[in-house]
Amino acid sequence: MDERVAVATKHWGPRFVAQGVDLNDFNRTLARIRRWDDWCREWGVTAGEYERAAEAAETAGHSITAAQSWLRAALCWHFGKFVFVQDLAQLKAASDRTAACYAHGAWALEPPAEPVAIPYDGITLRGLFRKPAGVERPPVLLMIPGLDSVKEELQATAEHFLRRGVATLAIDGPGQGETEFERNIEPAYEKPAGSAIDWLERRNDVDAARVGVYGVSLGGYYAVRVAATDPRVRATIELAGTYSLAAHWDKRSVVSRDAFIKRSGAHDEAEARELAKLIDMEGLGPRISRPILILHGKRDPIAPFEGAERLAGETPKGTLVMYEDGNHGMTNRAFESRVLMSDWMAAQLAAN
Repeated sequence: MDERVAVATKHWGPRFVAQGVDLNDFNRTLARIRRWDDWCREWGVTAGEYERAAEAAETAGHSITAAQSWLRAALCWHFGKFVFVQDLAQLKAASDRTAACYAHGAWALEPPAEPVAIPYDGITLRGLFRKPAGVERPPVLLMIPGLDSVKEELQATAEHFLRRGVATLAIDGPGQGETEFERNIEPAYEKPAGSAIDWLERRNDVDAARVGVYGVSLGGYYAVRVAATDPRVRATIELAGTYSLAAHWDKRSVVSRDAFIKRSGAHDEAEARELAKLIDMEGLGPRISRPILILHGKRDPIAPFEGAERLAGETPKGTLVMYEDGNHGMTNRAFESRVLMSDWMAAQLAAN
């Protein structure tokens, strides 16, 4: 078993399951993989099984079963390509299938997810917008993925906010998901986030005066940056964000470094190290005047806990919650962390 597959086997199970992948699918797919070159293809095999199940269910008139199968297929495609950057043709094909399959099933989520298009700097950012049932003009949460996550993966977390009366808009920003092939990572993420908030302000079915921001992993850095620069943000959640990417470059897994090299547009690791210096929270904390909730696992192997402590100490209205055994993104403490975040954000935005 090569190094990249070993990383997957050791660390990724909780994340996959917390985001909606069946544990049995995780185990049986990994059992077929011995080389990293097989990773995307074998997850595509599992995804294909769900695609065929979806098509058969549609033929039989079982629309709910079909939708649920499409959603499962999408997550398998996503995790097949999420850090698989060695073969760009496979990466692009799997990315396309992720979005297409999820769109087929998004109507059956409760509440449904509406695929949306947001103008940004000459391109279109793709998003998933969801509104809680029975709430006329709810507050809204902008949800920002990380280095290897996408808007579809955030929906398992979105459901907790929606149940508490908060609408959600998850986007694929530069270097993420569907936008990965149009733009590289944008360290100044307040630019695409600002366009997303502009878009929300043009809708009459949400209260854009009550906007929160959530970001996970690299998205945690993005969320901090948005909170520090956009006065429209009422409250922020930073989950497992890296305080300084360059300072801890060597501690990141080889697959994480590979993904940053590709999505930053670097030509090699040396250039990526230089670009990583742009991902740094220094100076941002004191500029955040509104509440921010910082969640971090003490056993996070990607984003060291000391960075969360530092950010909390620098932020006037920061609240730090630490999980002693928490992994990266708290996916091994998914329920506890998600109900905490959603209760906190609902209170900050005065949700119904």
